[in-house]
Amino acid sequence: MTQNIVVQAFKTLIIDLIGEVLYFPIWWYSAGLFKIILFFIRSVKNTNRDLALGLLLRNFFKPMFGVQDRTGRLISLFMRFILVLGRLILFLLLVIFYLLVVLFWVVLPVIVAAGLYYNFRIFYGQYKV
Repeated sequence: MTQNIVVQAFKTLIIDLIGEVLYFPIWWYSAGLFKIILFFIRSVKNTNRDLALGLLLRNFFKPMFGVQDRTGRLISLFMRFILVLGRLILFLLLVIFYLLVVLFWVVLPVIVAAGLYYNFRIFYGQYKV
């Protein structure tokens, strides 16, 4: 006996939707978490490359613009110290931000589930607000 194509499509969509909903937490904490950790590693590497901290530290004691006198060396040392300090602070702030993104990824489903639980308890009258 043949089924109506609309009924068959509806059954397939419902089964697929249920499978996606049940698979979501597994994906979130396996493949999704792996992708966000790769994002963290790439972001830290790119930030290090963009700020050129290694290059600044390698050339820390070399005079800027080829100036060889004592005053030029002192000014170069002071300016590189300020540059390294500023870029190091920026690098640390960005690494903290990237860590917070990873932490947010891990904690978000728990927060959402707790919020849904709390709101359903209020909605069904078990708590008096």
